[in-house]
Amino acid sequence: MVSYRIRPATAEDVSFLADVVLEATRAQDRLPADFDERQWRRAFCEWTMEQVRGEIPDTTTSVVEVDSESVGRLRITCTADYMELCGIQLLPDIQRQGIGTAIIEDLKAKAAAVGNSLELAVEKDNPDARKLYERLGFVQVGETQQECKLRWSPPQP
Repeated sequence: MVSYRIRPATAEDVSFLADVVLEATRAQDRLPADFDERQWRRAFCEWTMEQVRGEIPDTTTSVVEVDSESVGRLRITCTADYMELCGIQLLPDIQRQGIGTAIIEDLKAKAAAVGNSLELAVEKDNPDARKLYERLGFVQVGETQQECKLRWSPPQP
């Protein structure tokens, strides 16, 4: 059984959260050739601070911990009508150990408990993530030029 903890992110976590996103994306070789890390980091940290301060309605940004060590980022949007997984990134060394699967399964259970689906968007250049989501029962319901919109719906009684 995979044991993890999700805790609300604080201002002190913002730099770590940027690091997680960069490390995960870099490990997948998905950073563009013209990527400006300094500019990206500045904008990402500013945006994440808005989340941490509660300035983005219905959105929660959290730190994923394993054995009291920060290992990932989770951002969800939740209203009475829907739940959206807006972002999940884990440090490369912690990936493929079942933590992401456990988090997503727990989110599915929370959505199902209130009769909601769980939605997400996955970048088209991220086939590993898409395979994970499809394995967990998500199906494509739309797409943009860069992303596929996926949805998991609870079984009907």
